[in-house]
Amino acid sequence: MERRRAFLRRAGVLASAVALAGCTAEQDNNNEASGDTPDGEDGQSDGSDGESTTESPESEVVQVDVGPEKRLRFEPEDVEITVGDTVEWIARSQGHNVTSHPDASGKCKNPEGAEPFQSYEGDAHYAIMEKGETLEKEFTVPGEYVYVCTPHEGQGMVGSVTVTE
Repeated sequence: MERRRAFLRRAGVLASAVALAGCTAEQDNNNEASGDTPDGEDGQSDGSDGESTTESPESEVVQVDVGPEKRLRFEPEDVEITVGDTVEWIARSQGHNVTSHPDASGKCKNPEGAEPFQSYEGDAHYAIMEKGETLEKEFTVPGEYVYVCTPHEGQGMVGSVTVTE
């Protein structure tokens, strides 16, 4: 009976050690994955004093619904983002498009040095998106962009993206 108790005590200590080692290994793996490895763990110094450096935040993706609930509008109508962010337009109903091309409408506007964007190829300014189709645009030039749905600009289907530094 005494041998059995001694065996169970050793098994319990061993199980605790294994569990603790697993927790430590998991934490080390999480630190490595996030880049939070303390200085010197990998045998190399990064030269820092342990304080974190400020990295640029990940770019953001803002979604805009095109013709939600079969209405003639963009939702939201006006978007504010920073340089490097992306806008994704999603066709929520049939019969719409997205363009900031000045040849499509006199309402369209792009900052100097920025390329116009459009949901269609070439000069087919009245080509429409299929329901569920998307257009993504990463904005690298600050300023105000005004875009329209060409078939419905006369009914006020106009939106804007303001890009700041």
